Amino acid sequence: MKERNTNAMLEQGMSVSSCTCGELRKAARAITLLYDNALKSSGLLSTQLNVLDVICNSDSTKISDLSGKQGMDRTTLTRNLSVLERQGFIKISPGRDHRTRIVTATQKGHNAVAKALPLWNEVQDKVKQQMGENSWRELMQNLGHFVTVADQLIDQN
Repeated sequence: MKERNTNAMLEQGMSVSSCTCGELRKAARAITLLYDNALKSSGLLSTQLNVLDVICNSDSTKISDLSGKQGMDRTTLTRNLSVLERQGFIKISPGRDHRTRIVTATQKGHNAVAKALPLWNEVQDKVKQQMGENSWRELMQNLGHFVTVADQLIDQN
């Protein structure tokens, strides 16, 4: 009986082309590759630029605050920050208590962001131009709304 139910479920399958998660992950991979290629000469990946830019635009920030701004869990963020620290782009130091860690951009980090931003602006402009300004703006609004919906659904579980 169980095997028959399993086979029926497998035959039904899932509609891959309408899977929200699958399509968003596919889009994320494509856009990440596009931006990573554009930023290659800066020495930063698009994911690193995003985090490093936030750090550079604050005097210093707690890892917990940064994870909230980035929409990332602390474990993933800490792993990504350790790479930036090894590369000399950031400094991580203890906070006021033993549980808090503070992240500060080094001069090398500021220089890397300054080098990457014109490259980022160039690819950003190309994306907007290719999509059309209105479609791009609508996409950004929809993505923001999607994040809100996903957060609400997570909170319900």
